[in-house]
Amino acid sequence: MIIAAGLPAIRVEGLLGVRKTMWTCNTLALLGAFFLTQGFAAGAPKRLELGFPQLSKRVQVVLPENYSPERKWPAVFYYHATGGKPTTSVMQAHTRNRDWIVVGMTYTKEGSLPATAEYLEKEFIILASTRRHLAAKWNLDPRRCYVGGFSKGGWMAGFLLQYDPTLAGGIILGAGHQFLIREPKRFRQPKSLFVGVGRMDENYPFALRSVVHYRSLGARVMMKEWNGLGHALPEGGSLALTQWMGLEAHPEEDYKEEVKGWLVERLDQIQGLPDLVDQWTAIRDLERMPFFRMAGADDKARVAVLRIALERGVRVGAEAKALTAHQGLLRREAKGHSPSGCQRLATEYLALSENHAGTRQADIALGDHERMKKLIVHLRTQRKIEAELMAKDEAGEDGVPGIDPFKGEREERGQIPANPLLRR
Repeated sequence: MIIAAGLPAIRVEGLLGVRKTMWTCNTLALLGAFFLTQGFAAGAPKRLELGFPQLSKRVQVVLPENYSPERKWPAVFYYHATGGKPTTSVMQAHTRNRDWIVVGMTYTKEGSLPATAEYLEKEFIILASTRRHLAAKWNLDPRRCYVGGFSKGGWMAGFLLQYDPTLAGGIILGAGHQFLIREPKRFRQPKSLFVGVGRMDENYPFALRSVVHYRSLGARVMMKEWNGLGHALPEGGSLALTQWMGLEAHPEEDYKEEVKGWLVERLDQIQGLPDLVDQWTAIRDLERMPFFRMAGADDKARVAVLRIALERGVRVGAEAKALTAHQGLLRREAKGHSPSGCQRLATEYLALSENHAGTRQADIALGDHERMKKLIVHLRTQRKIEAELMAKDEAGEDGVPGIDPFKGEREERGQIPANPLLRR
């Protein structure tokens, strides 16, 4: 379906498959966007497609199975990784196709993300227009819009959280915080943020930095690290993210009984593990789950007693001691990276792995040592590129000193790759 110059046509396929064509003049007319609704089976979420001339692929929209026009719905706008396409599947897997409008977004520019407000304005136009349309036609709640994504999409989510103060929160997966788009200001209204990252992901320190950064602005941040995982999402999804999205969708509900039942079942599973270090690791993961935050004080104390008892043992005690030392180095790293600082941390991570040999933390620390070595190379390369760009700006493209007429549009300035440290 191709719309020529003029007002965009909106084709709507109703709940019984009845089609109507309406002509409307709204803010999307300026963008020349058109909207196409696909059919659906009974009980399945309703799908929409939104086309924009700025995008090479259509935005995908899925309404929840329990959709009703009688209420407003929260929405999550999900940005895919490099080389991907608009998808709703990741978020649908964590919403269970209920309670959320899920939007699969894409980009006006392929490849790396320029960390500039000028570029973000282009992406924001698409986001804002999509949001307005869904609010007008499909009862999206404009006060409860979240942005999310994995890898490149995670970086984009962070950029948009900085750029758009009206967003309710975000989901940063396999990414974190590195560059400021605007001068940071404390949020007027608290935002909720979920940060999920593999412990072996080379973006892990940037994920830690995002926790520090957004908490300093007043956000409620939930971080989940996936043990043993690299730059990927957990197979089968993340229970922590599912819990978080459920709580965000229904913050007014009383979860005491549901949380208590979940906690009892999970503790039975943990105490049945044959390895004590596995038990301790699982309890620490449990204490960082969204549902655990909703548990009563007595239940939290009971879990703490179990963890402390395990830490009195030799093997678990050695792991706990190594973890404490490791966390100190990670907190330092989360404050920022410089070539000299990274060199010191690389040395200290290596020393930690040697001083706590035989523990699992020693193996992880050795991985952090190798990661820092790669990061040092990356930072030196980045500084070289920045120096070359500065020289070009001072001299002009033709070698004559002057102002770059494309300043702000230069796509190579301040780019964030999907994962800056992974091999290409």
